[in-house]
Amino acid sequence: MSDTPFEAPRDPEQIHEILPAPPEPPGYLWHPMERPVPQLELAPPPPAPPKLIPNIGHVVVFLLLLIPSFVAGFLITFFALMVIVHPRNAGALAPLILKNVAYAVSMQDVWYVLQWALAALVFSLWWHRSFFKGIHWNFSTAMRRFLLLAGLGALTGLAITLAGNFLPMPKDPEILKDLTTSRAGAWALLAFGVTLAPLTEELAFRGFLLPSLVNIFRWLERKTIIGRDTVSLIGIPISIVLTSIPFALMHSPQVSGSWGPVLLIGCVSVILCIVRLMTDSVAAGVVVHACYNLTLFSGLLYQTDWFRHLDKLKT
Repeated sequence: MSDTPFEAPRDPEQIHEILPAPPEPPGYLWHPMERPVPQLELAPPPPAPPKLIPNIGHVVVFLLLLIPSFVAGFLITFFALMVIVHPRNAGALAPLILKNVAYAVSMQDVWYVLQWALAALVFSLWWHRSFFKGIHWNFSTAMRRFLLLAGLGALTGLAITLAGNFLPMPKDPEILKDLTTSRAGAWALLAFGVTLAPLTEELAFRGFLLPSLVNIFRWLERKTIIGRDTVSLIGIPISIVLTSIPFALMHSPQVSGSWGPVLLIGCVSVILCIVRLMTDSVAAGVVVHACYNLTLFSGLLYQTDWFRHLDKLKT
C-alpha cells in the first residue's frame, strides 16, 4: 500500500472522471409542460317525457274490473240482506234486490266501493305511483275553489231545469218511478246521487276516458304527426264529445230514452269535461256533479215536502 496521502483533484473535470455520472431522470420529465387539452363534455340526454297516463288500455281494464266488483257487490248485498231482513226467504230475495229501490241502491253502493278499491289496487301497482296522482284527483284544488265549483253545479242544475221546459220531456220517466216507490227509496237515491254516483261517474268518464282520449292526440303530437294547435283545437273538443256521448247514453234508461233529457245530460257532461281539463282535478268535477244532482233533488224535495208526499210526482 502506498503511503502517499490521497489528494482530492482540484479540477472539476477530474471530479466527473472519478465519480460516476448521476442517472438520467425519466424521459417524461424532460418534456415541456403542456396545458391539458379540455375534453368535450357531452350534454346529458334530455329527460324522457312523462308517461301518458291513463291510456285506452287502462280504460279497458277499468271496464273489465266492473264485472268482478258487480258480482261481489251483488253477493255481499244478498247475504247481508238474507241475514238481516229475509233470513227465511232467500229464494225470493235475489229478484227483490233488483226491484226494491233501497236494496238496489245498497247493492250499487257496495258495487261502487269495490270498484274504487279494485281500481286503486290494480292501477297503483301498474303505474308505480299513487292511484289518486295517476287520475289527477287533486283534492286540494277542489277545496280551494269549492264555493265556485259548488255554485257552478247549482247554476248548471237550474239552467238544465229551465231548458227542460223547451224540450220534449217524458211524462213518467223511470227515475220518477223509482222515487215514488217508497220514501226510504227516495232518500236512498238522493244520498247515492250526491255521493257515490258522482264520485264513480267522474272517475270513469273524467278520470279515465276523457284523459285517455286526449292522450291519443298528445301521443301524436310527440311523434310530430300533428301540432300542439291541432291538439287544442281538434283533439280536445273531439275527446269531450266522445266522452259525453256514452255518459248521456248511460243515463238514457233513467229518462225513458227521451232525446230531450239525453241531450241535456250530454251538455252537463261537456261542462264537467271542461272543469276537469281547466282545473286538472277529478275532485273538482265531483263537486260540480254532486251539487248539480243536489240541485235537481232539491226541487223534488220542495215539490214533495221532503218526500212526504211522493204522489205529487205522479201528477
